[in-house]
Amino acid sequence: MARRDNNSRAGMGCAGYLLLNVVGLVGCLLALPVLLPDLLAGQSPPLKVQGAGQWAVVHGVPVAAACVLTAVAGRGGRFLWRLFLLRAAVLLAAVAGVALYAEARVAGQPWNVRAAVEGLAAGLAALVVHLVVRRWDERRGARPLPGEVWLAMVPLREDPERQLRHYCVVLETGSGGAKVAQITSKDKDGRRDHIRIPNTGWDEVSGRPHWVEIGRQPRVVPYRRFLKSRPQGRCPDVVWAQLRARRPVPPVSAGQAGAGARLLRRVLARHRG
Repeated sequence: MARRDNNSRAGMGCAGYLLLNVVGLVGCLLALPVLLPDLLAGQSPPLKVQGAGQWAVVHGVPVAAACVLTAVAGRGGRFLWRLFLLRAAVLLAAVAGVALYAEARVAGQPWNVRAAVEGLAAGLAALVVHLVVRRWDERRGARPLPGEVWLAMVPLREDPERQLRHYCVVLETGSGGAKVAQITSKDKDGRRDHIRIPNTGWDEVSGRPHWVEIGRQPRVVPYRRFLKSRPQGRCPDVVWAQLRARRPVPPVSAGQAGAGARLLRRVLARHRG
């Protein structure tokens, strides 16, 4: 038992050491505009970053790293350019502020010590921003959009008061819920009200074939009945085009039908008169 505990602690220690190195490496990439000029200034004779090419590298590397981290933090959600750029800018600002603060605290130390401290501080700042963004997205959630595949409690057609856990394609959204087409793994080949939906883009794990309803009245799912804060993925384009092309005509209510009949009678009466 003691040996197993020791192995577990050793494994956790190795994982922590690797994580610390990864955080430090990412921090060095993000803090390059602070680290590289400091390194060049310590050379004999002192050097400077010169030319458009060098400046592009010094500032382009952290921007690229920030974009990658921002994309990873927001994976699975809807991509909005303004939100993406805002998060990347916040990340770069946080990293720059922390790196400059760390630089002031270790002034006078050898460059390798300064670089290690500044890189680790910048990496930790990036990690904090990453976790905050992930936590914010999970708490805020994302409202379903047409064309997305979600996991939800979908009502039964024969008894709308009962719901079963199903994947579904969002067809239309409203103020309180979404209209969806249910996805099933039950074999529906040969039926006109179902078509095959490829797993590409939303189910890369199960390997089971799926079918989705088509040409039927959509089922209404309140937003609180969606079971995750993010969609599974996008409905394949070919299937989505068919679903849009075969949307059923909304049923006409009795009141609308009566009003239409009365209007038709008035028109016929005037024509005869």
